[in-house]
Formats: sequence, structure tokens, C-alpha cells
Amino acid sequence: MTTPRICVAGIGAIGGTLAATLARGGAPVSLIARGETLSHLRAHGLTLTGAGQAYTCRPDAAERASGPADILFLAVKSHQLPSLLPAILPAVGPETLIVPVVNGIPWWMTAGDAPPAFRAIAPLLDPTGQLAIHLPTRQIAGCVAYAFSASPASGRVHSLRPMRLMLGPATSGPHARLDQLADLLRACGIDACIADTIRGEIWTKLAGNVASNPLSVITGATLAAMATTPATRAIVHATLNEAIAVGTACGIPPLKPAGAICDIMAAAGAHETSMLQDFRAGRTLETVAIGDALVALAAHLGVPTPVTATLLGLVTFQCTSLPVKEQTS
Repeated sequence: MTTPRICVAGIGAIGGTLAATLARGGAPVSLIARGETLSHLRAHGLTLTGAGQAYTCRPDAAERASGPADILFLAVKSHQLPSLLPAILPAVGPETLIVPVVNGIPWWMTAGDAPPAFRAIAPLLDPTGQLAIHLPTRQIAGCVAYAFSASPASGRVHSLRPMRLMLGPATSGPHARLDQLADLLRACGIDACIADTIRGEIWTKLAGNVASNPLSVITGATLAAMATTPATRAIVHATLNEAIAVGTACGIPPLKPAGAICDIMAAAGAHETSMLQDFRAGRTLETVAIGDALVALAAHLGVPTPVTATLLGLVTFQCTSLPVKEQTS
């Protein structure tokens, strides 16, 4: 894969950190953005800060892709993907490697020959079925991102530490292109590796997200505080165990135990979850892919998830009196 054409769609905290890090490493990157974010990118470029340094780049930015990309990163919230389709479809060619950098259960796990329980929750993650139609599973690289990033303003991102990406094919097949992608990412300063079982990595991240994101909205606490304060740590453990039980019922490869995931959260320090950041900004929360889909899947499998369901209900209660401002990146 020589000088691949890379497109990053969605320039929020994750997409902005990814795009700026790639550009800083010399990779050719174009951006897809909307609204204030697009206006800022065109006028002032994309700025990444962290570790006492600042880097500004000026990649091409547009509201719609102009042609096929070799690699297409989808870095928006799961619920924003259907509305993003018209903007990204020109970038999807027959050989485009599509890398959804999304939290929760990704839609592609419910498509094609997915098990019946996963197919049953497809309407939650792909309401119109258009994602499955236009983004072929054979072209998708599963991705789990670990990034301690925030976007304090349009076109500006702040990262506390280097981004880490776990990659793996959505379907069985050769890993050659993923190996090349991982090499490219590492050359640009991103810790990238190929997972033996990407579904296991996705589920471990899902468990951590469902145990921390809704609780952070309710408490306003950081990851470390939730994982180390006895009262909240007990809730985190209970939620993690529910998510792990659902994963086990689905036949997901061996997962980390709840204690290990909780310790990872504690090591994150005073970092606010993306859901808490969205809540404070009045944006739509990513509860469907992270929580609702998990609870619905558990119901199909007969696995009880009372703690998770309660947390999601409390988050809904928290949001009912607040105006919603959809993210425009």
C-alpha cells in the first residue's frame, strides 16, 4: 500500500486526534466534516495539543468526499453513521478499506450471516439497513480505539497520551492490508496492532464503556474516581460482570475479568468519558450502541442485565430536561 489516500470522516476528539497525528507523521489525509467544524478547518486548519506542544495542519476538508479512498476512517458516533452515508459514499470504492472507529456494538456485527440474536438488534444500530448495504463487511476492519482526547472547540483537539488502535478483519481472510495499515499508523506515532480476535477486543471495550459512560453522566466523576471509590467501584464491577456474561452467551472469545478492566479504568486517571463530555455539551448521547443494544441482545439471550438497564434509565432521566444539540463534526 504505497502512499495510500486516507480519508477521515468526523473531526471530533477521536477523528481529530487521528487525522492530526497522521498528518504530522507525513501521511496524506483528507477530511470530511460539517458545520462549524468544516468552516474552522478551512479557515484555520486542525490543531492538536498535548504534552506541552501544539501542531496545526491544513488537510483538504470538505462536506462530501470527492472520490475513492484507499483507507476510510469513520470517526463519528454510531448513531451519526446513517446520516453520514451520503457524504462518505463517494470515498467507498471496491477496494477501500473501511475502518469504523466507533464505540459500542458496531453495526457490522449484526449484518450478513451474524447469529440470530445479533440480527435481531440490527434495527437499533442500522435503522434503515443502508449501512449493511453500502459498507460491505468484507471491506471492514474492526477497530477499537483507546484515546484520552477531548475537543474543546471546533477544529481543536487535545490528547493526553498517544492513541492506541486495535485492528482486526470483520470477516475471515488474509491480514496483509491490515498489517500494512498498522505499519503506517505506527510510523505516524500511533500504537497500532492486529488483534487475534477483534470481537473479543470490541467486547472488552464495550464492557468498559457501558460500566463507565452512563455512570459518569449520573455522577460527573472521572474514570479513576469511579474505579477507585468503593460505592461506584461496586456498580462498575456489577455492570462489567453483566456485559461479560452477555459476551460469554454470545460465544465471544475469552474476555478480561471485571477486576482487570476496572484496574484499567483506574489507571486512566482524571479523564472524563466521551459520554460525559457530550452530556455537558448538550449533544446526543451514544447510549444506543453502548447500552441499549447490549440490553436488547441480553434479552434475546435470556441474560439478566438489571444494573445496566437501571443506569441507562437514570441517564435518560438526566437528559429529559436538557436541550439536545447534535454534534456537527
